[in-house]
Amino acid sequence: MNMRDKIIYYSKTGNTESVAKKLSQKSGIPIEKIVATSDDPNQMVATIVFAPSVKDVSFVIIGSPVHGFSLPKVTKAYLESLGDLTGKTFDLFVTHYFPFAGLGGKQTLNAMKKIILSKNGQVNEVISINWTSRKREKAIAALIQTLSLWNAGKLSSSSS
Repeated sequence: MNMRDKIIYYSKTGNTESVAKKLSQKSGIPIEKIVATSDDPNQMVATIVFAPSVKDVSFVIIGSPVHGFSLPKVTKAYLESLGDLTGKTFDLFVTHYFPFAGLGGKQTLNAMKKIILSKNGQVNEVISINWTSRKREKAIAALIQTLSLWNAGKLSSSSS
């Protein structure tokens, strides 16, 4: 574990939170939750109450659910609030209910990646976890394995 690493997540039902906590437990990386005034996806504007800082962080894992086949307003507002991300590397994961990543998972990951890249951040791994799949635990284990390789220095930004 590197003190310049962080896991940041937003979760409404607890599914994304459970993955983030597993990652934190396995890696020892500190974890912080994005908190909004409301989790109502019908609310027009997401107001963030607590936005975890990435100021002194070089590697960040960001987790988010998929809402209505797309990026939740809370996650979008958080990512858009971040300043310049030059020198920061991100792994992204989403949890979703529907059986195929094409039903919101891919779009959500692409939206997250687009915002990060627009702020000069680098994105390596992107993983979509289908919450109803029997392969869910394998997907979570793959995410943990990737994280373990990063922490062991076996992966570099050029090997993904």
